[in-house]
Amino acid sequence: MPEPGVEIVRSNLSEHAAAVAWSHLGQGGSEPTEIILLSKRVKSSIYRLVGATLERSSVVAKYCQRHTARHERIIYEEILPKLPVTTPQFYGFVAGESDFDWLFLEDVQGERYSRENESHSILAARWLGLLHTSAAYLANSKVLPNRGPEYFVEQLKVAHQSLSHSLSTLHLTPADFAVFVTVVSQCAFLESHWNQIERWCERMPRTLVHGDFKPKNAVIRRGSRGVTFLPFDWEASGWGVPAADLAFVDIPVYHSTVQDIWRALNFQDLLRMAVVGKIFRGIAEFNWESQKFDPRWEFSTVKLRFYQDRMTEAIGMAGWEA
Repeated sequence: MPEPGVEIVRSNLSEHAAAVAWSHLGQGGSEPTEIILLSKRVKSSIYRLVGATLERSSVVAKYCQRHTARHERIIYEEILPKLPVTTPQFYGFVAGESDFDWLFLEDVQGERYSRENESHSILAARWLGLLHTSAAYLANSKVLPNRGPEYFVEQLKVAHQSLSHSLSTLHLTPADFAVFVTVVSQCAFLESHWNQIERWCERMPRTLVHGDFKPKNAVIRRGSRGVTFLPFDWEASGWGVPAADLAFVDIPVYHSTVQDIWRALNFQDLLRMAVVGKIFRGIAEFNWESQKFDPRWEFSTVKLRFYQDRMTEAIGMAGWEA
């Protein structure tokens, strides 16, 4: 998982919380030669433990909120091992302090997934097709959170309410005010047309959804056994229609992968689901940004303008019924 480090620790490594947790896991290996902080956010921190395994390869340690760790642990321990898809090795879980726990994964090295790379796009579409068709028959799907249209309409309502409130309370420039007005109008439009989205989703089987399938969350590894596509970060995953996963995927390749299993689905159904996926992704982006306006509204408005443009494109592609 090649990410630029934001901080490197080379001294007193055995005392670092990530190294202590790794030693408690009991996977063998030795003290890492260095620890790199890859990401630090309010809800999670991610570290690379260089040379920590018996083979002197690196390990990724994710320190995240307990409910997130519990969910991803279910995915890595109970779901993915039953499916014929390639994934990074999951080393295990260690309880942390307060409401946070540790997850340890293989540090996957390789090429960052790029949607502009044709060979990458083919690998991604085939991997998703295999994931979705094989996971649709899982008996333990009830342990996964809902990621169907019901989930996204609730996110939509929360974002709509929050953005409407911010529109009346923030001191916005005319340009930023226009962005808010447009996004609030988009939320209102989608709420009023949600019954159509639900009807479109009825055409798709329910299955395991990655939920955050984008370039930063996948690596392509090339080796003596061929090329392997390796997605990670299952925090947003759940059970539902796989629309969000299809938003930016090569639909012809995906269709060729799933058509022998999902024979009732036609190519037009999948094109429609890709558009619905763009709408779902846009709703998630609106909801995320709507939580960040106080006190950092200037930064959030810049991103909201970008998300507004993408939602405008998605709504225009949907082909709404009269």
